[in-house]
Amino acid sequence: MVRKVNKYVDILRIELNDLINEINEHVETSHQEHNDRVIKNFTYHGNLTIYEKQLEGIKQTAKLLEEMDLSDYESINDLAKDLTERMKSYFTTRGLLEGGYHLTLKRVEGARDYVLRTERNTKYSA
Repeated sequence: MVRKVNKYVDILRIELNDLINEINEHVETSHQEHNDRVIKNFTYHGNLTIYEKQLEGIKQTAKLLEEMDLSDYESINDLAKDLTERMKSYFTTRGLLEGGYHLTLKRVEGARDYVLRTERNTKYSA
């Protein structure tokens, strides 16, 4: 089980970093569209605020993941459930947008489902 949990955490780290990179690409696109006068100031600043809040929540989720003692969890589901509860608490108490929570949750659950699915299909899974 330790191997599965570690595999899950490794994949989730990659997923969270990928999500951060995707949002940073949106930030760059907003900068370019604003400079090219495709979007107005109001839209530009609104977009940046949304992206900033999403990034804060995702980075905090990554930090929560690093702070968790993986030996406390008997399964990937237990770890994912606890992380999701901690994430939800952080997003709601900080007034972060629900969309950022759902983007992050999708990665948490997707990594969990991937590991469970691939481990089930592995003949000699530990």
